[in-house]
Amino acid sequence: MAQPFSPIRGHRFLIYGALITMELLRVWYVIAGARANGNGLMNIIGRCWSTWRDGTRDFLLAIGTIVLVVVTTRALVFLLGSWSPDTAFMLPTNFAESTGWIVLSITGGICEEVAYRGYLQRQLWAFTGSLPVAVCLQAVAFGAVHLYQGWKPVVVIVVIGFVLGSVAAWRRSIIPGTIAHCIMDILGGVIGG
Repeated sequence: MAQPFSPIRGHRFLIYGALITMELLRVWYVIAGARANGNGLMNIIGRCWSTWRDGTRDFLLAIGTIVLVVVTTRALVFLLGSWSPDTAFMLPTNFAESTGWIVLSITGGICEEVAYRGYLQRQLWAFTGSLPVAVCLQAVAFGAVHLYQGWKPVVVIVVIGFVLGSVAAWRRSIIPGTIAHCIMDILGGVIGG
């Protein structure tokens, strides 16, 4: 039996390109806003590596973050029940698409961490005077931009945002969360696809 025609089939690269462009524009806007207020990208990123030990610590923290996210999300799926992802049409189906997915995942992971945990969380902290409140609010904002996926995935995404925000607040850097975010997104598409 012939496959039904799908306007999306074969157009994943266009979707990936559009999403990469939107992520880069968001980060450009964030950086432009930060520079207008006398800050730069390094203020958004936070503590960087001075020694190889810093890098090792951040990679290990990223692995721990991934483990925490996996355990937490599996518990939430158990509590909420499973669902079919509305984004399955985006998942790669061959090697070339997997390569495009990896580029999208790295771009998205970096850009979302810069925007939500690097910039928004710091702004909310300055506005509310409370780091815990800022971590919670940025997680809700992060989940809200994923409403198109349905309420169950949004609950999971809010929790992921909370974990990533907590790691950024504790480490005073978005680097461990960025590494974790990129790896989770890559694996979610390549293994899930």
